[in-house]
Amino acid sequence: MPDKDIAKSDLPLVQKINEAVAAWRTQGQGYEGVSPTTKRLLEWWFIEEHRLGKNKFEFWESQRRGVEALIYCYEVLKTSSLYDLSKQLGVRIPIDPTNDNWAKYAFKMATGSGKTMMMAMAIVWSYFNKFIEKSGKFTDKFVLIAPNLIVLDRLFGDSEKPEFSGGAIFDKFPFIPPEWRSNFQVDVIGPNDAFVPKQRGVVYLTNWQKFIERSDGGADNPVQDLLGHKPSDEMNTREALLAALGKLENIMVINDEAHRVSSPDQVWAKAIEWMNNSPGVMCQLDFSATPRNQQGNLFTHIIAEYRLGEAIQDEIVKRPKIVEIEDIPEIESDNASETYRVQLDAGVGKWRSFEKEMSKAGKKPVLFVMAESTKAADQVAEYLDTFPELSDKVLTIHTDRAGEITKQELGKARKAAREIDSDQNPYKAVVSVLMLTEGWDVKNVKVIVPLRPLTAAAHILPEQTLGRGLRRMDLNHKNWIDELLIIEHPQFHDIIEGALSEEGVDVVFEPVDGTTPIPRTIRVEENKKQYDIEIPVTSGGLMRSMKKLADLKAIKLPSPLFRYKDLEPVEIKLTTRDMLTKQIEEREVMAMPFADRPEVYIAAIANKVSKYARITAQFHQIAPVVQEYITDYLFDKKLSYAPDDLKKLNNPAVRYRVIEVFVDAINDLTVESEDIDLTGAALKASEAKPFLWSRDVLEGEKTVFNLIPADNNLELDFAKLLEKDEAVKAFVKNMPQTLGLLIAYIDKDGFVRNYEPDFVAKHDDGMFIIETKGREDVDVQFKDKRAQVWAEAVTKLTRTPWKFVRVDQDKFTRMRPNTLSDLL
Repeated sequence: MPDKDIAKSDLPLVQKINEAVAAWRTQGQGYEGVSPTTKRLLEWWFIEEHRLGKNKFEFWESQRRGVEALIYCYEVLKTSSLYDLSKQLGVRIPIDPTNDNWAKYAFKMATGSGKTMMMAMAIVWSYFNKFIEKSGKFTDKFVLIAPNLIVLDRLFGDSEKPEFSGGAIFDKFPFIPPEWRSNFQVDVIGPNDAFVPKQRGVVYLTNWQKFIERSDGGADNPVQDLLGHKPSDEMNTREALLAALGKLENIMVINDEAHRVSSPDQVWAKAIEWMNNSPGVMCQLDFSATPRNQQGNLFTHIIAEYRLGEAIQDEIVKRPKIVEIEDIPEIESDNASETYRVQLDAGVGKWRSFEKEMSKAGKKPVLFVMAESTKAADQVAEYLDTFPELSDKVLTIHTDRAGEITKQELGKARKAAREIDSDQNPYKAVVSVLMLTEGWDVKNVKVIVPLRPLTAAAHILPEQTLGRGLRRMDLNHKNWIDELLIIEHPQFHDIIEGALSEEGVDVVFEPVDGTTPIPRTIRVEENKKQYDIEIPVTSGGLMRSMKKLADLKAIKLPSPLFRYKDLEPVEIKLTTRDMLTKQIEEREVMAMPFADRPEVYIAAIANKVSKYARITAQFHQIAPVVQEYITDYLFDKKLSYAPDDLKKLNNPAVRYRVIEVFVDAINDLTVESEDIDLTGAALKASEAKPFLWSRDVLEGEKTVFNLIPADNNLELDFAKLLEKDEAVKAFVKNMPQTLGLLIAYIDKDGFVRNYEPDFVAKHDDGMFIIETKGREDVDVQFKDKRAQVWAEAVTKLTRTPWKFVRVDQDKFTRMRPNTLSDLL
């Protein structure tokens, strides 16, 4: 595998795991050494296609990297301690044997890179291995621990945005293969719920303060600021939690913001040690963007790293940009709003530029000011309130000197964290001392104004500061540039540049008077409804089912594939890797070891067929048919599996053709095609909501929208052709935000996927579905075929002509057509 496919890390243990996992994922059958249950989950998560409504959904590279590392270390290597893990991988790292008594895995994941999602994936992985495989190595009992009430609120969710509450997160996202969904029976018990699980599995969701033992006198503890006054029955709640956990066996402990548990003598860590000594701990998973101990050193048990620079490059968080202000006047004043007037005005100005355009698309950008004291926060809030657009829209949250939210402000902060992104929430600016610690994870912050230096003495890490605004406003649509602007503090430049460079971030500095690229709003124009495009919603099409796999019969397959005497035998070698072809399918097939026994050969072929046909847990059905076919039908004579027979069977051409025949036959049986029919509903471009766009646009007349979006120059040029073609009456760029036409097809690997054509046009000769193609991919023939089938079916059903056209860039450039008809 090329080095570019292996994630790079400066941490020796992580780099060794990255290299091992890359090989494990691709060699042999792929993901060898795991249970069929784990393999099914990995293929379901990372290979099969998922959709949430109109939008395509994919698990992120950060989550894949973490999940694969966890599975490799725990299930493949079977490690139960850091010492065991480092020994197996040949990596020397400092280990404290007194603190290495159970499996601990830490995940260094950038803010906004999906830590919560990976927690849910770990739960699903362990639960189904416990349920299906009946493995004592796994568990269906989980404890998810938060560092404070704001993080707890985020993890638990509420009635409007449920997360773990009621297990909603497992319904919201495609964690569980559909055939297993009914078997996922898990209770999620919150910190104030009755501790009586009724389902097979249970997730206890709590904050670490619940483990604090109070004296009878009820003296305050060091975290009183976060908790406020404890209710009188808090002791009973704690004892009930410990009693419930004490009855469990083999718990998976999941720590969110795990840098809070970096010291073994902390309450949190002692609670986990108690769990290991009493109910037992399967493993401990620690998640943090900054997994450092109290001495500032990174955790030694980090097994996966996904840096902030990668998150920015992968467009799962905003792009941070530092706004530089030159020659800031030094104003001595007791009023912070006067001292920092230049920075505040710059922040408001940048915020205004976002507000002006983004409000048209229903987006609410938020300004966040990090003040240097409670007094300064009040002064800044008072000044911001003088701006008409911010009047009565400024929220002030006070924190103490340690950066913790004061007990008087806790309720306000928790409410703001839940609601600040909502259009119903009036606040457009937030002012607070420090950066508001973990859990204040809102999406709409677009401008940050730090009014205190980010020095080591202040204990403020740049990523933690940026973390208040890194999350993208809209993760479903990445076709607009979502930037986060930080107004530079005089002492800010070198510190943030150095710190973020360590996280792989190419820090961009912009002069305050520079032009910030603001995404444009694309919306329906009420006076252009005559250019509306409407397409019927259909049912039927393609789906995948294992019901007909029993109809796989050797006698029905092509026969014979080879004449026995025409094949040269392959000399026996222990293993052979044929590198003659550069085709990925063939290269992987050639890598199958030489089989010197028939049962080994048949098993290897059956496993390859399962891999390429993308079917799981069906070996028992496939292997007997493979054996019968090879014995009776492959050649023009029956085989007895004599030594010469095995030599011929190991010929690469034979192996490749046998696998190909079986994959094609299985796809034909398992892919069901239902007649396309009309549902009575329709998709209308005129019903689209406003959306943001940062790529190319064209001003056009023949569209219901104010602008025509384009993903590339070919689409832009083709839209110009449709604009000037008199036979074209109206058209639309097809995408989830505009129309959402999807056509199901079967890809080269046998998966049912969805195809999104580029344009739909209304023409004198009927309706056209159009795909522009710059580079032909391996699935293009399958997409074309299904689009043609769909068009023909809809033509019959609606009695309106529908046609499919593919426009290749080479042909388009060569012909320089003036009309759509020129391309037909």
